[in-house]
Amino acid sequence: MLRFLLDTNIISELQRPNPNCGVVDCVAKYHHQSAISAITWHELNFGCDRLPPSNRRNQLRSYLAQIAETLPILPYDQAAAY
Repeated sequence: MLRFLLDTNIISELQRPNPNCGVVDCVAKYHHQSAISAITWHELNFGCDRLPPSNRRNQLRSYLAQIAETLPILPYDQAAAY
């Protein structure tokens, strides 16, 4: 059962050089009960696409591919708007 909708800041925090331990622990503990929204998915990809071609951009692209494989991405549809 999904209980947590992670936002862009949480997903980004996990990729920082020194992520907040509390965030890392909570995400690890509740990973199987978490998802992201299509809006968050768009924000993450938009930010990555704005980076110049570099190793960092390639690393983030790989990280985002992992996210897409491990977390459900919930659509933002009419039902979500209400």
